[in-house]
Amino acid sequence: MTSPLPGTLDDLVLRHVAAALGVAPADVDPEGDLAGLGLGSVQVLALLGDLEDALGVDLDPEAVVDNPTPRALAEHLRGVVDVPGTAA
Repeated sequence: MTSPLPGTLDDLVLRHVAAALGVAPADVDPEGDLAGLGLGSVQVLALLGDLEDALGVDLDPEAVVDNPTPRALAEHLRGVVDVPGTAA
């Protein structure tokens, strides 16, 4: 699998959140709380599964609890997913 570039993780999360909400990615507030945006717990778990499939990684469900906005979730993913050119 080719790992996504850092900026694309934001886009990836926004696209998946938008799809779950049935809106365009541009209509999703990256700083909005997932529950406040309209995602229920089942949709949040489905989002997590979709991101796991897209990235080829296992994600702890607590990741969404600890990172409840699209931007925070994308930032968390940067720490979990091997992104070329970002190794210390």
